[in-house]
Amino acid sequence: MIMTDKLGFRRLWGRLGRRSSSSNVIPSESASASSSSNHSSDTIQNQDHKYDVFISFRGSDTRNSFVDHLYSHLLRKGIFVFKDDHKLRKGESISSQLLQAIRGSRISIIVFSQDYPSSSWCLDEMATIADCKQQSNQTVFPVFYDVDPSHVRRQSGAYENAFVLHRSKFKEPNKVLRWEKAMTDLANLAGWDIRNKSEFGEIENIVQAVIQTLGHKFSGFVNDLIGIQPRVQALEDKLKLSSKSDDVQVLGIWGMGGIGKTTHAAVLYDKMSHRFDASCFIEDVSKLYRDGGHTAVQKQIIHQTLGEKCLDTYSPIEISGIVRNRLHKIKVLLVLDNVDELEQLQELAINSKLLFGGSRMIIISRDEHILKVYGAHVIHKVSLMNDKDARELFYTKAFKSEEQNSSCVELIPEVLKYSQCLPLAVRVIGSFLCGRNSSEWRDTLDRFENHPDNNKIMDVLQISFDGLHYMEKEIFLHIACFFKEEREDYVKRILECCGLHPHIGIPRMIEKSLITIKDQQIHMHDMLQELGKKIVRNQCPEEPESWSRIWLYEDFFHVLTTQTGTNDVKAIVLNKNEAISEFSIDGLSKMKKLRLLILYHKSFSGSLNFLSQSLRYLLWHDYPFASLPSSFAALGLVELNMPNSSINCLWEGRKHFPCLKRMDLSNSKYLIETPDFTGVPNLERLDLSGCTDLLFVHPSIGLLQQLAFLSLRNCSNLISIKFGNGFNLSSLRVLHFSGCTKLENTPDFTWTTNLEYLDFNGCTSLSSIHESIGVLTKLTFLSLRDCTSLVSIPSNNNIMKSLQTLDFSGCFQLTDYSLWRSFISLSMISLILLDIGFCNLLKVPDAIGDLFCLERLNLQGNNFVFIPSSIGKLCNLAYLNVSHCHRLQRLPYLSTRSSSSTGRYFKTVSGSRDHRSGLYFFDCPEINWIDPPYYQELTWLLRLAKNPCYFRCGFDIVVPWGLELPYWLNHRFKGDSVIRIVEFNEDDDWMGFVFCVIFEQKNGPMVGRSSSHPFYLSFESEETEEYFDMQLNLERDKMDGSKHLWIIYISRKHCHFVKTGAHISFKAHPSLEINAWGINSILREDEEINLECKGDVNFDFVEKSSTKSGPKFQLPYNWLVTDEEEVENINAKAKENNLSYAGL
Repeated sequence: MIMTDKLGFRRLWGRLGRRSSSSNVIPSESASASSSSNHSSDTIQNQDHKYDVFISFRGSDTRNSFVDHLYSHLLRKGIFVFKDDHKLRKGESISSQLLQAIRGSRISIIVFSQDYPSSSWCLDEMATIADCKQQSNQTVFPVFYDVDPSHVRRQSGAYENAFVLHRSKFKEPNKVLRWEKAMTDLANLAGWDIRNKSEFGEIENIVQAVIQTLGHKFSGFVNDLIGIQPRVQALEDKLKLSSKSDDVQVLGIWGMGGIGKTTHAAVLYDKMSHRFDASCFIEDVSKLYRDGGHTAVQKQIIHQTLGEKCLDTYSPIEISGIVRNRLHKIKVLLVLDNVDELEQLQELAINSKLLFGGSRMIIISRDEHILKVYGAHVIHKVSLMNDKDARELFYTKAFKSEEQNSSCVELIPEVLKYSQCLPLAVRVIGSFLCGRNSSEWRDTLDRFENHPDNNKIMDVLQISFDGLHYMEKEIFLHIACFFKEEREDYVKRILECCGLHPHIGIPRMIEKSLITIKDQQIHMHDMLQELGKKIVRNQCPEEPESWSRIWLYEDFFHVLTTQTGTNDVKAIVLNKNEAISEFSIDGLSKMKKLRLLILYHKSFSGSLNFLSQSLRYLLWHDYPFASLPSSFAALGLVELNMPNSSINCLWEGRKHFPCLKRMDLSNSKYLIETPDFTGVPNLERLDLSGCTDLLFVHPSIGLLQQLAFLSLRNCSNLISIKFGNGFNLSSLRVLHFSGCTKLENTPDFTWTTNLEYLDFNGCTSLSSIHESIGVLTKLTFLSLRDCTSLVSIPSNNNIMKSLQTLDFSGCFQLTDYSLWRSFISLSMISLILLDIGFCNLLKVPDAIGDLFCLERLNLQGNNFVFIPSSIGKLCNLAYLNVSHCHRLQRLPYLSTRSSSSTGRYFKTVSGSRDHRSGLYFFDCPEINWIDPPYYQELTWLLRLAKNPCYFRCGFDIVVPWGLELPYWLNHRFKGDSVIRIVEFNEDDDWMGFVFCVIFEQKNGPMVGRSSSHPFYLSFESEETEEYFDMQLNLERDKMDGSKHLWIIYISRKHCHFVKTGAHISFKAHPSLEINAWGINSILREDEEINLECKGDVNFDFVEKSSTKSGPKFQLPYNWLVTDEEEVENINAKAKENNLSYAGL
């Protein structure tokens, strides 16, 4: 699929000039009649042809031999061929598809063989071809395969019997007479008698005659165009040639070097140029422009399209006038190859909008930005070859005969992996390996991997690099040497630290086809990566101490152990997965111009007395020393990252790092105190999480006005923190204290008014919260979960209007009702989730009913006797958990109203599709649920099912129950029953399935926390088991042993068991007993939910002995993620990242 020898194109161009006006076929030695097939290609100008060649043949004679070889040879020349591949034909009439193919072809080749006349299909094809020759001057080439041409012309010899049979079979004499006349006329044309001749040589002659007749400029000089036809067809479709509109179309062809852009355009040009009044293919516009300016390009356009030759006497202004005045008056096809500057297009005096109706313009470039700015209607990115085509191309280049060395064949996957389906690389490497043995193949592969020096490939790729500006070149080399397949945001951060402006540089790399972004990672073709590394190595071969970048451990080891590091070394980034042995770090002090240093190792001896003052980005995992060098003063340092370090004091006294924005000392377990922050006024992010020995945070931290993110998570020895006098943390958005088990008090929040996320989770020594927390008007998340010593909370919180998540779960000493009554206030108008479970509450505040946006409420494990009736006002509520409330006696009425504004929780919390909605009155022994007028479980079921905004995928309900299943349940089974659905009508109104099961605690082994799924609804197939599990705590000491009803709803999209025939049952830990269970489908009828669907499900009982034994691959019932859910999760994740990435 490659045409990369552009020098060959230029030589060819001088010979061809304008499109050839005539085409000749090679006469057969046996042909007695004079040729009548010499036609000017102009006679079929401007006709709409789908194919270049139609081949008519008898399949039983030639399909797998001559015709197959001819077909393949034509394809590899980029010629579009129709070959009927239907081996069995039914009926007597030629198909309409074949008729269209014959009429839509420029040339027909008829392969006359021994059995050809016995097929009425073949004869119909031949007669239609004769009609096309007469009516539209179609060119016809006869080929005489194993048959005497004179017998064909006279229908004698081998052909005589066939026609005798046709005359007796067909009562219409005109039909056979038409065949005879057509055969005589066509067999008298000049063609090829290939009896007793080299088949390969004759095929080559036929192909060259086809190319000459078609007037193709390139087909005769290219070969091995594997897989080109569907790709070129896709390009042709984008040009809208069959459109009835006279609109002008501009197509941009874009891609990396060596990928075949010119080849695609050349084959497309050959295929369609005959449809235009004039056409031109200007090769290497960039070189023409450099050598002679825009005038040189214009002269080529005029010469090829208008036939003008003596143009040297015209001035540049006159040349532009010819282009502007004459070119816009004809339907023209312009192809401009290798455009690398926008000016090369803008100065041509060609306004695509003013071209004659129906004209087409194709621009080929490695730079997408040029195509966008110029205004290409469609930009097509040429993709790499697929594996199949790459392998076929490699075979044609590496093996010149049918015999293939098996040991060489075994190495082909490695070759293709190395070339990564880049056509240029496949072709060049295949040609290089041709004729060599397996040992030479192996040595070549090793050399390519370790020392890529294939100039033919690299020279093509180098062109793209040479066209970059200085900073773009630096970005390219950084990515090639260090950052391939790293996250885009991470790489941009580092490049920005180095002053390389990645927010414009990375898009330029993409536009130049040097990188791609996939799944938020930067990808670069291996050949381009090798080019980058080669450029760096060539700065001083075999002397890594003089390279600008070092990325291999062996080179780093050499430079440090020989202490030969120079000022040339600007960046060192070592692979974190590469194991290294211990050696001295002293040599690092020699590299005084180092700007980027990323290390992941601690196996260093010696002492670090100096670090480059030019450093802009420093990341050293497992930094092995107790502090930074005392002389270190990198004024341009932007990031200082030393996670898991051995530092106990980062620096003494006050140091000035005016550009420092980010500092990461996380998990530095020996760090005792933080440094003085006075000299780092622009710090935006500080991560001290996991510094378990940290005792003291310098109060100057309160002066960091730019600080947006501060994490002290799991600093388990930190007792207190003060922000100092006159502090101002007005930029702080995220503050983590979770896991600070010795923290006794919170800091003053007075001047942290932009705080959005505050986490004290697991601060078990915390007894109170500073009263200034009430000023946090932008706070959206507050967690005091498991703060088991907390005894008071402030009451002046009336302006916390942005709070969405509030978590007090496990704060069991907060028993004072007045505290809760004052804290939970009407001002929390945005609250979505409230968790006050296991807080020993004796009473729930009435104000809870004023939290109108509340969607999730956890009250489990408390000691209240009743829930206030105000809870009935919460129409957005989709999750209510009142489990393990052993004193609860009375239930309020829950809201029966639905709200279309609910579902905010799923839009703000990533992964929330797996967070179950539902109603849980589990292990509440004092409630008599059966007593009317409750039926809360049914009300809740219908309310949630009716509005999908309340849940994702499904939901469940657990309530106290008696002996009988609900009255509305149609299909009922014993507890140990196993069924499978054999028939179900998936009506348009069908919403999903409801399952109900009655279970109770019994004597036996306890359900432990180690039981992954102690109770679940099972859908068991041959290899997999889908499950819907009980997510409540089923430990015996948390249950009273009474019966409960578990209702499960699964929405339609996740009812896979309907089609799979899975075995459906409930499975439980031995300590649980399943009494009975049942199933119902749910329909929506006139905006109402219908549970009375008798006879809608047909099922079989499954014998336990026939259930599939052995371990199964388990999947949650909602494993299928819909596109809508994926988008919702991505958006929610983006909102969370906006906070977690604060300061990045």
